[in-house]
Amino acid sequence: METLEHRRQAAFNKLMTIGTARRGQLSRQYYERKAADGSVRRTGPYYVWQRWVKGRKQSTRVPAETIDQVKADLERGRQVQDIFEELFAVMEQAAIREDADSKKKPRLYRMPSAEKSRSS
Repeated sequence: METLEHRRQAAFNKLMTIGTARRGQLSRQYYERKAADGSVRRTGPYYVWQRWVKGRKQSTRVPAETIDQVKADLERGRQVQDIFEELFAVMEQAAIREDADSKKKPRLYRMPSAEKSRSS
């Protein structure tokens, strides 16, 4: 059986092998506009990398020539998320074990009774 420490170290090792990573998703956008002759023209696709940062959505347009790199970074980002989930699971199990250990009844030691001094 693998110990919690070995699982934690394995997760850290996996994390160290990942180079660049991104969180979020990649979307394709198209724009439609009417031409002078009345026909509708569609332009695109334009690629947009979207993610949430500090509760706010951020979008960044991505050049078409970097799409493969961004997709690879997003996949590694999903791997990072999985590793963090594993780390949290290991750390929570360690915390639960510590809680269980601390619930054991401590030995009761007799405290020497303090002499009360009476002032006359």
